[in-house]
Amino acid sequence: MKEVVVNGFSYLLSDSLVSCTVVLTGVPSTNSFVDDKGICLDGFTATVSAITVPSVGATIPDPGPYNVSFSSTSEKTTNDDTKVLLVNDKTGDITATPQIPGSSPTPYPVTFHLSISNAGQTSTTSD
Repeated sequence: MKEVVVNGFSYLLSDSLVSCTVVLTGVPSTNSFVDDKGICLDGFTATVSAITVPSVGATIPDPGPYNVSFSSTSEKTTNDDTKVLLVNDKTGDITATPQIPGSSPTPYPVTFHLSISNAGQTSTTSD
């Protein structure tokens, strides 16, 4: 059983070396709540921009923005006829190309995704 994700959840990047700006743009359910927070559903969106990899010197950002959606792994639990998001659900891959500065900047391609690490609540679980 995994916790059902609500507005205010936390996420991690699959590549810990990547630095970027993430804005959660999805709208949670306005009909169902846990701890007074709207439940997040399959397709909840985020925008990712300003992608760099400082540890390897790729400090010229890929500006993006990249629009991604979280995909639900729930087998049974739905809300508003849409599957709920659960902890560990993730977005599709983002492939970006920040650059390493120089007289001719060097592209540094990177691929990563967002993964839900904390549901934002602990009282409601699902499949």
